[in-house]
Amino acid sequence: MRIGNLEIDSPVRLAPMAGVTNASFRLVSKECGSALITSEEIDATGLVRHTDRSEQIATFHPTERPLAMQLLGNDAETLVEAMEVLQERGADIIDINMGCPMPKITRSGKGSALMRDVPATALILRALRRSCQVPLTIKIRGGWDMQHLNAVEVAQMAESEGVDAITVHPRTRSQRFAGRAPWQIIRDVVEAVNIPVTGNGDVTSYSEALQMMAETGCSSVMIGRGALGQPWVFNPDFEGWNVERQREYRERAIARHMELIRTFYPEGRYSLLQVKRHLSYYARGMRSVRECRRTIFAECDTRDEAWTTFRHFWDAA
Repeated sequence: MRIGNLEIDSPVRLAPMAGVTNASFRLVSKECGSALITSEEIDATGLVRHTDRSEQIATFHPTERPLAMQLLGNDAETLVEAMEVLQERGADIIDINMGCPMPKITRSGKGSALMRDVPATALILRALRRSCQVPLTIKIRGGWDMQHLNAVEVAQMAESEGVDAITVHPRTRSQRFAGRAPWQIIRDVVEAVNIPVTGNGDVTSYSEALQMMAETGCSSVMIGRGALGQPWVFNPDFEGWNVERQREYRERAIARHMELIRTFYPEGRYSLLQVKRHLSYYARGMRSVRECRRTIFAECDTRDEAWTTFRHFWDAA
Protein backbone atom coordinates (compact mmCIF):
# COMPACT_ATOMS: atom_id res chain seq x y z
CA MET A 1 0.00 0.00 0.00
CA ARG A 2 1.19 3.50 -0.78
CA ILE A 3 0.36 6.46 1.49
CA GLY A 4 1.52 9.66 -0.14
CA ASN A 5 5.18 9.10 -0.93
CA LEU A 6 5.55 6.15 1.47
CA GLU A 7 5.40 2.54 0.34
CA ILE A 8 4.12 0.29 3.14
CA ASP A 9 5.35 -3.29 2.68
CA SER A 10 3.06 -5.20 5.03
CA PRO A 11 -0.74 -5.04 4.80
CA VAL A 12 -1.14 -5.63 8.56
CA ARG A 13 -0.04 -3.01 11.07
CA LEU A 14 -0.34 -1.85 14.66
CA ALA A 15 -3.19 0.48 15.62
CA PRO A 16 -2.68 3.38 18.05
CA MET A 17 -3.93 2.71 21.59
CA ALA A 18 -3.76 5.23 24.41
CA GLY A 19 -1.50 4.09 27.22
CA VAL A 20 -0.31 1.05 25.27
CA THR A 21 1.43 1.82 21.99
CA ASN A 22 4.51 3.48 23.40
CA ALA A 23 7.97 3.08 21.87
CA SER A 24 8.66 -0.33 23.41
CA PHE A 25 5.44 -1.95 22.20
CA ARG A 26 5.63 -0.23 18.82
CA LEU A 27 9.14 -1.47 18.23
CA VAL A 28 8.49 -5.08 19.26
CA SER A 29 5.45 -5.04 16.97
CA LYS A 30 7.59 -3.68 14.15
CA GLU A 31 10.19 -6.38 14.72
CA CYS A 32 7.40 -8.96 14.54
CA GLY A 33 6.23 -7.64 11.16
CA SER A 34 4.21 -4.43 11.45
CA ALA A 35 5.65 -2.36 8.58
CA LEU A 36 4.06 0.87 9.79
CA ILE A 37 3.42 1.82 13.40
CA THR A 38 1.48 4.71 14.92
CA SER A 39 2.05 6.58 18.16
CA GLU A 40 -0.44 6.91 20.95
CA GLU A 41 -2.69 9.93 20.57
CA ILE A 42 -0.77 13.11 21.37
CA ASP A 43 -2.84 15.99 22.69
CA ALA A 44 -2.07 18.95 20.44
CA THR A 45 -2.52 21.52 23.20
CA GLY A 46 -0.24 19.59 25.54
CA LEU A 47 2.42 19.31 22.86
CA VAL A 48 2.55 23.01 22.02
CA ARG A 49 2.70 23.73 25.75
CA HIS A 50 5.46 21.12 26.15
CA THR A 51 3.77 19.24 28.98
CA ASP A 52 5.76 16.32 30.35
CA ARG A 53 3.14 13.74 29.35
CA SER A 54 2.84 14.98 25.76
CA GLU A 55 6.60 15.16 25.38
CA GLN A 56 6.91 11.60 26.66
CA ILE A 57 4.32 10.30 24.19
CA ALA A 58 5.95 12.21 21.32
CA THR A 59 9.36 10.62 21.95
CA PHE A 60 10.37 7.87 19.56
CA HIS A 61 13.43 5.86 18.57
CA PRO A 62 14.92 6.32 15.07
CA THR A 63 14.59 2.59 14.32
CA GLU A 64 10.80 2.91 14.58
CA ARG A 65 10.57 4.80 11.31
CA PRO A 66 8.52 4.94 9.21
CA LEU A 67 6.31 6.20 12.03
CA ALA A 68 2.88 7.82 11.94
CA MET A 69 2.27 10.22 14.81
CA GLN A 70 -1.33 10.76 15.85
CA LEU A 71 -2.66 14.12 17.02
CA LEU A 72 -5.74 14.74 19.12
CA GLY A 73 -7.46 18.13 19.06
CA ASN A 74 -10.23 20.28 17.63
CA ASP A 75 -8.61 23.69 17.12
CA ALA A 76 -7.06 24.21 13.70
CA GLU A 77 -4.38 26.65 14.79
CA THR A 78 -3.22 24.45 17.67
CA LEU A 79 -3.27 21.31 15.54
CA VAL A 80 -1.20 23.00 12.83
CA GLU A 81 1.36 24.17 15.39
CA ALA A 82 1.57 20.68 16.93
CA MET A 83 1.81 19.10 13.49
CA GLU A 84 4.75 21.34 12.62
CA VAL A 85 6.51 20.26 15.84
CA LEU A 86 6.09 16.59 14.93
CA GLN A 87 7.23 17.18 11.37
CA GLU A 88 10.40 18.81 12.62
CA ARG A 89 11.04 15.83 14.89
CA GLY A 90 10.79 13.39 12.00
CA ALA A 91 7.21 12.13 11.81
CA ASP A 92 6.72 10.30 8.52
CA ILE A 93 2.92 10.60 8.63
CA ILE A 94 0.60 12.88 10.59
CA ASP A 95 -2.61 11.11 11.62
CA ILE A 96 -5.60 12.96 13.07
CA ASN A 97 -7.64 11.17 15.71
CA MET A 98 -11.29 11.41 14.70
CA GLY A 99 -12.33 8.14 16.29
CA CYS A 100 -11.67 8.12 20.04
CA PRO A 101 -15.04 7.39 21.71
CA MET A 102 -14.13 8.11 25.33
CA PRO A 103 -16.44 10.66 27.00
CA LYS A 104 -13.57 12.67 28.49
CA ILE A 105 -12.31 13.19 24.93
CA THR A 106 -15.59 13.72 23.09
CA ARG A 107 -16.94 16.15 25.73
CA SER A 108 -14.23 18.59 24.67
CA GLY A 109 -15.11 18.20 21.00
CA LYS A 110 -12.16 15.96 20.15
CA GLY A 111 -11.85 12.43 18.81
CA SER A 112 -15.05 11.07 17.27
CA ALA A 113 -16.85 14.35 18.13
CA LEU A 114 -15.14 15.78 15.04
CA MET A 115 -17.46 13.62 12.94
CA ARG A 116 -20.51 15.52 14.21
CA ASP A 117 -19.72 18.77 12.41
CA VAL A 118 -18.39 17.85 8.98
CA PRO A 119 -18.04 21.43 7.59
CA ALA A 120 -16.08 22.58 10.66
CA THR A 121 -13.83 19.53 10.50
CA ALA A 122 -13.24 20.19 6.80
CA LEU A 123 -11.77 23.57 7.73
CA ILE A 124 -9.43 21.91 10.22
CA LEU A 125 -8.20 19.39 7.65
CA ARG A 126 -7.80 22.16 5.07
CA ALA A 127 -5.58 24.14 7.42
CA LEU A 128 -3.50 21.06 8.21
CA ARG A 129 -3.13 20.14 4.54
CA ARG A 130 -1.78 23.59 3.69
CA SER A 131 1.09 23.20 6.15
CA CYS A 132 1.66 19.46 6.25
CA GLN A 133 4.68 18.37 4.21
CA VAL A 134 4.26 14.65 4.89
CA PRO A 135 1.27 12.37 4.24
CA LEU A 136 -1.82 13.40 6.20
CA THR A 137 -4.23 10.68 7.33
CA ILE A 138 -7.27 10.36 9.59
CA LYS A 139 -8.77 7.60 11.71
CA ILE A 140 -12.56 7.64 11.99
CA ARG A 141 -15.48 5.59 13.30
CA GLY A 142 -18.68 4.51 11.62
CA GLY A 143 -20.35 7.59 13.04
CA TRP A 144 -21.53 9.17 16.28
CA ASP A 145 -24.33 6.65 16.86
CA MET A 146 -26.60 4.36 14.84
CA GLN A 147 -28.74 7.34 13.81
CA HIS A 148 -25.69 9.16 12.45
CA LEU A 149 -23.67 6.69 10.39
CA ASN A 150 -21.67 9.18 8.35
CA ALA A 151 -18.33 7.47 7.76
CA VAL A 152 -18.80 7.71 3.99
CA GLU A 153 -19.64 11.42 4.14
CA VAL A 154 -16.64 12.14 6.35
CA ALA A 155 -14.33 10.06 4.16
CA GLN A 156 -15.43 11.84 1.00
CA MET A 157 -14.95 15.21 2.67
CA ALA A 158 -11.48 14.20 3.84
CA GLU A 159 -10.50 13.08 0.37
CA SER A 160 -11.68 16.39 -1.08
CA GLU A 161 -9.50 18.23 1.46
CA GLY A 162 -6.39 16.36 0.41
CA VAL A 163 -6.13 13.65 3.05
CA ASP A 164 -3.89 10.84 1.78
CA ALA A 165 -5.47 7.82 3.48
CA ILE A 166 -8.21 6.88 5.93
CA THR A 167 -8.53 4.25 8.64
CA VAL A 168 -12.07 3.14 9.50
CA HIS A 169 -13.16 1.50 12.73
CA PRO A 170 -16.79 0.75 11.81
CA ARG A 171 -18.33 0.78 15.29
CA THR A 172 -19.98 4.05 16.29
CA ARG A 173 -18.86 6.29 19.13
CA SER A 174 -21.80 5.12 21.23
CA GLN A 175 -20.88 1.46 20.72
CA ARG A 176 -17.28 2.02 21.81
CA PHE A 177 -15.98 -1.57 21.61
CA ALA A 178 -19.24 -3.48 22.20
CA GLY A 179 -20.76 -5.93 19.74
CA ARG A 180 -19.34 -7.06 16.44
CA ALA A 181 -17.66 -4.50 14.20
CA PRO A 182 -19.82 -4.09 11.04
CA TRP A 183 -17.17 -4.55 8.36
CA GLN A 184 -19.67 -3.54 5.66
CA ILE A 185 -19.11 0.10 6.65
CA ILE A 186 -15.44 -0.31 5.77
CA ARG A 187 -16.47 -1.62 2.36
CA ASP A 188 -18.86 1.31 1.90
CA VAL A 189 -15.98 3.75 2.50
CA VAL A 190 -13.65 1.82 0.18
CA GLU A 191 -16.23 2.07 -2.61
CA ALA A 192 -16.83 5.78 -1.98
CA VAL A 193 -13.26 7.14 -2.17
CA ASN A 194 -10.17 6.77 -4.33
CA ILE A 195 -7.55 6.96 -1.59
CA PRO A 196 -6.27 3.99 0.45
CA VAL A 197 -8.56 2.76 3.21
CA THR A 198 -7.35 0.75 6.19
CA GLY A 199 -9.81 -1.40 8.11
CA ASN A 200 -9.84 -1.83 11.88
CA GLY A 201 -11.98 -3.82 14.28
CA ASP A 202 -12.34 -7.40 15.56
CA VAL A 203 -9.16 -8.74 13.99
CA THR A 204 -7.09 -11.02 16.21
CA SER A 205 -4.93 -12.90 13.68
CA TYR A 206 -3.12 -12.42 10.41
CA SER A 207 -5.59 -14.70 8.64
CA GLU A 208 -8.51 -12.62 9.94
CA ALA A 209 -6.78 -9.51 8.60
CA LEU A 210 -6.60 -11.11 5.16
CA GLN A 211 -10.28 -12.03 5.52
CA MET A 212 -11.16 -8.39 6.26
CA MET A 213 -9.23 -7.26 3.19
CA ALA A 214 -11.02 -9.82 1.03
CA GLU A 215 -14.49 -8.92 2.34
CA THR A 216 -14.11 -5.14 2.34
CA GLY A 217 -11.52 -4.36 -0.32
CA CYS A 218 -9.46 -2.31 2.15
CA SER A 219 -5.78 -1.84 1.35
CA SER A 220 -4.48 -2.74 4.80
CA VAL A 221 -5.64 -3.68 8.29
CA MET A 222 -4.85 -2.14 11.67
CA ILE A 223 -4.84 -4.48 14.66
CA GLY A 224 -5.25 -2.90 18.08
CA ARG A 225 -6.62 -4.93 20.99
CA GLY A 226 -5.93 -8.10 19.00
CA ALA A 227 -2.20 -7.37 19.27
CA LEU A 228 -2.20 -7.10 23.07
CA GLY A 229 -0.23 -10.04 24.39
CA GLN A 230 0.55 -11.25 20.89
CA PRO A 231 2.65 -8.85 18.78
CA TRP A 232 3.50 -11.90 16.65
CA VAL A 233 0.05 -11.38 15.09
CA PHE A 234 1.92 -9.25 12.53
CA ASN A 235 4.10 -12.16 11.41
CA PRO A 236 2.54 -13.73 8.29
CA ASP A 237 4.27 -17.07 8.92
CA PHE A 238 3.45 -17.54 12.60
CA GLU A 239 0.12 -19.34 12.17
CA GLY A 240 1.73 -21.97 9.95
CA TRP A 241 4.38 -23.01 12.46
CA ASN A 242 4.12 -25.97 14.82
CA VAL A 243 3.47 -25.46 18.52
CA GLU A 244 7.11 -25.73 19.55
CA ARG A 245 8.31 -23.16 17.04
CA GLN A 246 5.47 -20.79 17.97
CA ARG A 247 6.37 -21.07 21.66
CA GLU A 248 10.03 -20.30 20.96
CA TYR A 249 9.10 -17.26 18.89
CA ARG A 250 6.66 -16.02 21.53
CA GLU A 251 9.27 -16.41 24.26
CA ARG A 252 11.83 -14.40 22.28
CA ALA A 253 9.30 -11.67 21.50
CA ILE A 254 8.23 -11.35 25.15
CA ALA A 255 11.84 -11.19 26.34
CA ARG A 256 12.60 -8.59 23.68
CA HIS A 257 9.63 -6.48 24.79
CA MET A 258 10.82 -6.55 28.39
CA GLU A 259 14.31 -5.58 27.22
CA LEU A 260 12.90 -2.62 25.28
CA ILE A 261 10.93 -1.40 28.31
CA ARG A 262 14.11 -1.48 30.38
CA THR A 263 15.99 0.34 27.60
CA PHE A 264 13.47 3.13 27.05
CA TYR A 265 12.15 3.75 30.56
CA PRO A 266 14.07 4.06 33.85
CA GLU A 267 13.08 1.98 36.85
CA GLY A 268 10.00 3.60 38.36
CA ARG A 269 6.23 3.56 38.54
CA TYR A 270 5.58 3.97 34.80
CA SER A 271 8.10 1.33 33.77
CA LEU A 272 6.88 -1.14 36.39
CA LEU A 273 3.28 -0.63 35.30
CA GLN A 274 4.23 -1.28 31.67
CA VAL A 275 5.97 -4.53 32.62
CA LYS A 276 3.07 -5.73 34.76
CA ARG A 277 0.41 -4.74 32.24
CA HIS A 278 2.04 -6.43 29.29
CA LEU A 279 3.07 -9.55 31.19
CA SER A 280 -0.57 -9.93 32.21
CA TYR A 281 -1.49 -9.84 28.51
CA TYR A 282 1.22 -12.38 27.68
CA ALA A 283 -0.11 -14.67 30.40
CA ARG A 284 -3.34 -15.18 28.46
CA GLY A 285 -3.82 -18.85 27.72
CA MET A 286 -1.71 -20.16 30.60
CA ARG A 287 -3.30 -22.78 32.82
CA SER A 288 -2.50 -20.65 35.88
CA VAL A 289 -3.23 -17.28 34.27
CA ARG A 290 -5.22 -15.90 37.22
CA GLU A 291 -2.56 -16.84 39.76
CA CYS A 292 0.17 -15.47 37.52
CA ARG A 293 -1.57 -12.12 37.12
CA ARG A 294 -2.47 -11.89 40.80
CA THR A 295 1.10 -12.56 41.87
CA ILE A 296 2.58 -10.08 39.41
CA PHE A 297 0.27 -7.23 40.43
CA ALA A 298 0.06 -7.95 44.18
CA GLU A 299 3.53 -9.18 45.10
CA CYS A 300 6.06 -7.77 42.63
CA ASP A 301 7.67 -4.42 43.44
CA THR A 302 10.29 -4.28 40.67
CA ARG A 303 10.50 -5.09 36.98
CA ASP A 304 12.90 -7.97 37.66
CA GLU A 305 10.56 -9.51 40.22
CA ALA A 306 7.65 -9.33 37.78
CA TRP A 307 9.72 -10.86 34.99
CA THR A 308 11.02 -13.67 37.25
CA THR A 309 7.48 -14.42 38.40
CA PHE A 310 6.18 -14.53 34.84
CA ARG A 311 9.00 -16.86 33.78
CA HIS A 312 8.15 -19.22 36.64
CA PHE A 313 4.57 -19.57 35.41
CA TRP A 314 5.65 -19.61 31.76
CA ASP A 315 8.07 -22.49 32.31
CA ALA A 316 5.41 -24.44 34.19
CA ALA A 317 2.77 -23.94 31.49
